[in-house]
Amino acid sequence: MLRIQVDEKPDTTILRIEGRLAGDCVNELRRVWTAVRKESPQKQVLVQLLSVISVDTPGRTLLRQMHSWGTQLTGNGLVIRSLIEEITGFAVT
Repeated sequence: MLRIQVDEKPDTTILRIEGRLAGDCVNELRRVWTAVRKESPQKQVLVQLLSVISVDTPGRTLLRQMHSWGTQLTGNGLVIRSLIEEITGFAVT
């Protein structure tokens, strides 16, 4: 199960992600992320990986794609922080 909460700020749209980023849930996140980018292309998109317990290969691929399109990734926990560092090439503080 995946929970996606969208929080609109003046200059940023925040997607708060909880649960498993795997299977059909990857397509749901892709759909929401694409819609957010189309609605407000001038806004920065921030994806917060909060309480994410697993990410499968398609989920990792989507996160890489999101990052390559300018989406900022943040999160907590050793596994998620390591994943973000792997994708972005930067240490998470």
